[in-house]
Amino acid sequence: MKDMIPNLVNHLILEVLNYLPRLVASLFLLLLGWFVAWLVKRIVIQLCVIFRVHRYLPRLRWRKALSKADVRDALFNYVGNLAFIAVFLVFVYGALATLKLTVLSTLLEETIFFLPRVFGCFAIFGIGLFLSNRISVVVHMAVLREGIPRASLIGRFVKGALLMFFSAMALTVLDFARQIV
Repeated sequence: MKDMIPNLVNHLILEVLNYLPRLVASLFLLLLGWFVAWLVKRIVIQLCVIFRVHRYLPRLRWRKALSKADVRDALFNYVGNLAFIAVFLVFVYGALATLKLTVLSTLLEETIFFLPRVFGCFAIFGIGLFLSNRISVVVHMAVLREGIPRASLIGRFVKGALLMFFSAMALTVLDFARQIV
C-alpha cells in the first residue's frame, strides 16, 4: 500500500511530462494561427479598400449608408473578421488534433466542411431571390401588355414558383431532406 501512492505520483508526473510537448505544440499552433488570421484579416481589409468593394454594391439599399466612411470601414472589418475566423478555425483544428482530442477535432472538422455548403445554400437562395424578383416584373409587364386580367397575380405566382424551385435547390446543397425535395 505504501508503494502504491509513490508509484501513482510517479506515473502522474510521467504522464504530465509526456503530454507537455503536445500542449506546447498546440499552444504554438494557436498563437501562429492567431497571427496568420490577423494578417489575413488585414490583407482582406486592404484589398476591400483597394478594389473599392463598396462601389460594387450601389444597387442595394445600403448606398446611403455606405457613402459614410465609418460604415464602409465597418463593412470591410466585418469581411475581414469572417476571413479571420475561417483561418483561425483551421489552426484550432490542428491544435485539437495535436492534443489528440479526437471528438472535438472531428466535430470541428465536420463544422468546417459544412460551412461552405451553408454559404453555397445562401448564395443559391440569394441568386434565386434576385432572379425571381426580376423575372416576376418582366412577366407582369408582358402580361399587362397582352391585356390579360390579373397580371399582378400571375407575376406573384411566377415569383413564388421560382422561389420554391431555388429553395429546393438550396436545401439539396445542404443534403437536407433530399427525398422530399
